[in-house]
Amino acid sequence: MAPGALLLEAQREYEKESQKADEYLREIKDQNLLSEAVRQCIEAAGYEHEPETQKSLLRAASFGKCFLDKFPPESFVRTCRDLRVLNAIWDYQIGIPLTFAQYKQLTIEVLLDRLVLRRLYPLAIRICEYLRLSEFQGVSRILAHWACYKVQQKDKSDEEVAHAINQKLGDTPGISYSEIAARAYDCGRTELAIKLLEYEPRSGEQVPLLLKMKKSQLALNKAIESGDTDLVYTVVLHLKNELNRGTFFMTLQKQPVALSLYRQFCKHQELETLKDLYNQDDDHQELGNFHVHSSYSSEKRIEGRVAALQNAVDEYYKAKNEFAAKATEDQIKLLRMQRRLQDDLDKPYVDYSLHDTVYGLILDGNHKRAEHLYRDFRVPDKRFWWLKIGALAEREDWEEMEKFSKSKKSPIGYLPFVEICMKHHNRHEARKYAARVTPEQRVKAHILVGELDQAADAAIEHKNETEMNLVLSKCTAATDSSVAEKINRAKAQSLKK
Repeated sequence: MAPGALLLEAQREYEKESQKADEYLREIKDQNLLSEAVRQCIEAAGYEHEPETQKSLLRAASFGKCFLDKFPPESFVRTCRDLRVLNAIWDYQIGIPLTFAQYKQLTIEVLLDRLVLRRLYPLAIRICEYLRLSEFQGVSRILAHWACYKVQQKDKSDEEVAHAINQKLGDTPGISYSEIAARAYDCGRTELAIKLLEYEPRSGEQVPLLLKMKKSQLALNKAIESGDTDLVYTVVLHLKNELNRGTFFMTLQKQPVALSLYRQFCKHQELETLKDLYNQDDDHQELGNFHVHSSYSSEKRIEGRVAALQNAVDEYYKAKNEFAAKATEDQIKLLRMQRRLQDDLDKPYVDYSLHDTVYGLILDGNHKRAEHLYRDFRVPDKRFWWLKIGALAEREDWEEMEKFSKSKKSPIGYLPFVEICMKHHNRHEARKYAARVTPEQRVKAHILVGELDQAADAAIEHKNETEMNLVLSKCTAATDSSVAEKINRAKAQSLKK
């Protein structure tokens, strides 16, 4: 007389078109047990092994649900699915007699593992598809197991097995061809493993296995094709440990990308190896660069640095790079001079640029030594004059600057003298040079020293409207009104003409 039993009877009577169905239903509803009756029928179906009995109980549950306003359908749907799976594995050809309770306890994942271990791959895949499991959790995992089993079959050629696996797996998400290839390699089928790796889209998965299989050259090719520098470094360093030095260098010669990356690595980690690489290639230009770099990074003593630079000179001449050779020779000469200056004057000069050395000597009043460097290194006149007036102004040696300005005609003109004096706030000295500038620069010079009246006269004399406007822009209403009026009159007269 349980509500589930009454509901089952009601459904059977309903199929016979008997009025007893209504009586049974009323009895259940009067006790307010219809929901319980539906639940009991669903639960009972799970414990039955006969499909007909299962269907009968589920039909009763479905019949009872029609008379309920709200009944969650999840339990009914879930039981139908679980029973369909159980009926499939209970089949005599499969023979896995799990009860409903055992199935729930084991979970679907364990059931799939059991089917895979029995190599019942089609059934396992159909169950995954029916239950709509994720590909990674279901179909992909099963196909991977199938492929690993397939590679163990010795009766088919490597080509056939690889093709069959690719046809079945394709680009299925979650499939790792490298894992299948690893299984093939473990089974002693190296060629099959290589063929399977061709289908692996991720180079990061291909390369480690190829290295394990002693296919270093192929691994290097794959790493370079991937464009992943870390992967290339991994293979190159593996090759370095695996091959003797000569073979290793010869292998890199055939792969310019790998060779370039290894050189970058050596620049930071193994400088002597880098030197050997350049020697093997007879790359005199890079050998010269290497000696220059080592003279500054490795050598502390001047003698050692000069020796390294001399080696660089020899290499540059072999490379027919005369400019670099001459520049390096000049640097050797400068280093030796700086060493003497440092010893004589007890001031640091080594490693200064030529310009800074000349500037520093002038700043310290060593004009003869500065002149000596100027002549020895053929410093351009304009550059030397800029250096000298800058240093003289900084040490405020205005007398020497005036003397220097009169030593010969200035190659840079006299406006720079005005500018440098004003930069150091010496208007008095600036005015001396403002009078000596060329007519074209006179307006600018007078403006720099604050002589707007003379600037206006020069602009009017030149009849240059741009210069007049420049002077006007510098005039202030309070103090320079007469200058502004003078310029405005000149502009007006110019317009009348």
